Amino acid sequence: MQCLPDRRRFLARRLLLTSASFLMSVSLSLGSATTSRAETSIVVGTQTPYNVGLSGSDDLGDLKKIYQSANSPSEQAFDQFNQIITDTGMKRTRLLLSDIYCDVDQTGNVFGYTQDGVFHPGDCQPLGWHLQWALDRGLSPHVAVAAFMPPRLVQYGPGESWDPNGPAPALFRKYAEALVRYIAKKSFDGGASSVIFEVSNETDIADSAPENWSSTNPAAYTLKPLGSWGRWLWWMDPAKYVLNQWPPLQSHVMSNADDPTLSYPYQLDARRLPRQLLPVQKVFSQAIDTIRAELAGNPSYSGKTLEMSGPALVGLSFLYYPAEHLPTLEEVFLDQTFNPLADTYGAKFNARLDRFSFHYYGSTDGTGGFAFFDNLVDKVRGKLASLKAGNASMPDVKLFLSEWGPTAYEETDVNYSHKGAAWTAAFLSEAVKKKISMGSYLIIGDGQGDPRITPFLGQASLLHKVPHGDNPADYYPKPVANLFKMYNKMSGQRVQAALTGGSDSHLNAFATWDGSNATANIMLYNYDATRVFGSNTSTEVPEAFSLAVDNLPFSNGPVTVERYLIDANNSNLARFLVDSSRSPDLQKTTLTGTVTGGKLTLSDSLGLGVSLYRVLPPH
Repeated sequence: MQCLPDRRRFLARRLLLTSASFLMSVSLSLGSATTSRAETSIVVGTQTPYNVGLSGSDDLGDLKKIYQSANSPSEQAFDQFNQIITDTGMKRTRLLLSDIYCDVDQTGNVFGYTQDGVFHPGDCQPLGWHLQWALDRGLSPHVAVAAFMPPRLVQYGPGESWDPNGPAPALFRKYAEALVRYIAKKSFDGGASSVIFEVSNETDIADSAPENWSSTNPAAYTLKPLGSWGRWLWWMDPAKYVLNQWPPLQSHVMSNADDPTLSYPYQLDARRLPRQLLPVQKVFSQAIDTIRAELAGNPSYSGKTLEMSGPALVGLSFLYYPAEHLPTLEEVFLDQTFNPLADTYGAKFNARLDRFSFHYYGSTDGTGGFAFFDNLVDKVRGKLASLKAGNASMPDVKLFLSEWGPTAYEETDVNYSHKGAAWTAAFLSEAVKKKISMGSYLIIGDGQGDPRITPFLGQASLLHKVPHGDNPADYYPKPVANLFKMYNKMSGQRVQAALTGGSDSHLNAFATWDGSNATANIMLYNYDATRVFGSNTSTEVPEAFSLAVDNLPFSNGPVTVERYLIDANNSNLARFLVDSSRSPDLQKTTLTGTVTGGKLTLSDSLGLGVSLYRVLPPH
């Protein structure tokens, strides 16, 4: 548990800017002399709106909602993250395992926390500190709760074993209401406009095997204890499955989920829904309804929202269940949540759900583009549509990508090189097209809060920590953080960016026009999945292109163009780690071009990476 120190150090990296200015008579040429003549043409029509996202009229706003959140860092004691929060325009942060010690007294009427067997009434730490850290930085909380059994309930055993008429069910409901009330009031009083709740995290793979697992000695299998930092599958009663069984007998359908002769529920087992996630989800959904009604009469909370999301699964059942002609865990979750005629359990788990949350990493698709992601989204949308057709009172459920990043494999350089930035730029455009309502990048910083633990360089984080013993550490942006800074510089409405030629091109673009500030923004990205996730290690030749920005409401004459670049050599932490002369900070070049007849044309080239061009109005 971390305490906030009395003194804080502000460690913000300076944005390194390089500038070069030159005047061209007709066009602006940036490409290397060694590259070939432009084969791909990008034409941006500043007066031609183009919106395909959820809102239908603000693709840029939709895109920013997908990245302007991340898990709060493991080390929250200092102000070293303030600058990246500002530079990326972050609006929300995810708190995971912050409620680890939260508890109630034996009556359920006093909220607090229990640590080392001692109950402390009135507040819950470290949750209170983590909430305050977020609120002090203007961030609304997204809180994952109930990963572990609350300490007070451990005495009653697993949730499945509770006597329905005994004290445990009522005590758990009181606990859920107290926790939701505490988070909501502290957040709203601290200036947050909304709170999003989730139950646990990746229940489909958590506690994926028993302790001491081996294929040769199943007699040695054990379980973690209940309570803080203990068993993730704390609702399930081990007396209702066979722990010491190998090979395992698993369940992939709901109809035999209660069969006590089956083995331990290894990852992706269907029993994880009705015997762990769904009952806990329903209790917290009801608690949110109760607290929402309770706070509705307070005028100071007018317009503030509490939302329930779930199931926060990794989505891997989509790789296996359809091949057996079985519904995925995500589809079953939605059936049990909304369908009063759901098989086996009837309406037992029906509950309110505001956002369908799921996790996704680009490595799941690998070189397959976004096929897995698209299929998951389409299947979930289809299930929601069919459920709503049979239930007119069902709310409109939005899709919430509550954890994401370029790769889940931290042994590669993807998350800290230009490869991750190129993938992210392509993915964000895809996510907007698939109408994702909101998202949360994995985590802000890769430091682990313990000087004995080496920071996770390969983690999908915004910042990389470089410790210096007793001296202050340095924090360097990873390329994805630089990309988010670039998107945060964009404003206005999305407009059409048409690409022609270059049949083998990996280029694409996302463009906006800000009429209020007379500024065009063109995010151009080169994403080749074989270079990011595949085995393509051939020497790369940057792709040459021409970029025409048309219908500019400017008189003939010079204009300033800002270019921000992430590639193999620029704004790239991976490059900096082998050559300290190459700054990992976002690199900017200032150029001057000429508008003729309302049109600016430039030629350039781009390898794997991303480039933002900002055409500013004449002075």
